[in-house]
Amino acid sequence: MAAEPIRLAPRAAPPTGTLARGSRSAAVSALLGHSAPIIQTVTDSPAETPPPLSPRMAVAVARTRDRRERWGARMRPLLWVVVISLAVASLRGRPAPGWSGAGLAVTFVLAGCIVPMIAAAAKRWPLETEVQCAALSVCIGGFGIALAALQVNGVATLPVSAAVMTAFMFLEPKLAGLIAGVELVGLFAAILLQPDASLTNAVTLALFCAVLGVMAWSMRQAGRASDRAELLLAQLEDAREAEAQAVALAERTRIAQELHDVLAQSLSGLAIQMEAARRLARRPEVDDNLRELIDRSGKLVKEGLADARRAVGALRGDEVPTVDRLPELVDRYRCDLELDVALTVTGTRRDLPIDAGFALYRGAQEALTNAARYARGSKTQVTLRYDKDVTVLTVEDCRTGSAPVPAPVATGSGLGLTGMSERIAAVGGTATAGPTERGWLVRMEISA
Repeated sequence: MAAEPIRLAPRAAPPTGTLARGSRSAAVSALLGHSAPIIQTVTDSPAETPPPLSPRMAVAVARTRDRRERWGARMRPLLWVVVISLAVASLRGRPAPGWSGAGLAVTFVLAGCIVPMIAAAAKRWPLETEVQCAALSVCIGGFGIALAALQVNGVATLPVSAAVMTAFMFLEPKLAGLIAGVELVGLFAAILLQPDASLTNAVTLALFCAVLGVMAWSMRQAGRASDRAELLLAQLEDAREAEAQAVALAERTRIAQELHDVLAQSLSGLAIQMEAARRLARRPEVDDNLRELIDRSGKLVKEGLADARRAVGALRGDEVPTVDRLPELVDRYRCDLELDVALTVTGTRRDLPIDAGFALYRGAQEALTNAARYARGSKTQVTLRYDKDVTVLTVEDCRTGSAPVPAPVATGSGLGLTGMSERIAAVGGTATAGPTERGWLVRMEISA
């Protein structure tokens, strides 16, 4: 019976921790195109769940939001300055605020200018949507125009200026231009209706408000440029990381193919030969011990094929064995290689990173193989210990009594412990191996 050949898995999908190109661009456009910190992603089908932002993109988005919040916090004191200046100037205007006649009208429109600005400065007027921002600009600008029409020598340009700046700072260009244009025309007309009105004065005040609007638009563009640079830099880093992962995956795929062609095919041929030897061993004249040895060898060959499959899967990014499978590994060595081995787990179990768990599993496998090869007859103890900050795995074999050390069943390449140390070091851990008073100890430690 021929052994089952190793089948390479399909090419792994790209990492899901990053956004697809279209979704990333949509998220950037959504962020930069709205005053409110709203992130939107677009998928091909409305029923599909938008892919999540990568950790780097999420940090970049959080930074842009924090930058806007800090910028808004610095702008609020200016609103308080405008409120105080407007109140003081209105008290000196004609007619002054009062409780009857024209003074009552001035008081009403003055309150209409001041209350919305106080609400915005105190975060009582939300500015999360275009409707809210447009309503604030129209409210302040409308009452400011009315104040300019009622009061002479007042500072009615202050609320209109604040309204124009609000429009250009938070709204899209067309809507901001429309609102600001209406407010400037209204201010120009209100100033001309005043006694002793001057065309030059009206034009000057209207131009002053327009200049403030242009300044607000420039500030907004500068902020959006900073946000765009932040997000595009995060996208570039994600793209570089994805490219590096693609290159690594291609190299791992090539290694997996080489492993399949060399090791797996050799084991498949050996499995065929072992099956033929098992059939020959069924003859009556064959010793039972030889028959049992051949059966055990055939089982080991099949397990070797399974390990080769797992190795190929690991190279292709499939699920890999971790420390959770240590009991199964210990049982295999106890039953198949007649190794006197026991497993002890201490501490509170926790999930380890996949690479770390896989490195510890392979390290234990190498240590048990060496114990079966060089320390047959000894008692081997595998201990997995979950400490507070580290996870420690030890494999120790102890000779019992004064019996001589048996000759090794087979010799290895001498590179197993070196490869184990390199694998542990690659995940930020340390590995040591050396003799003890009664045997040999392998110790692996990973910060996790």
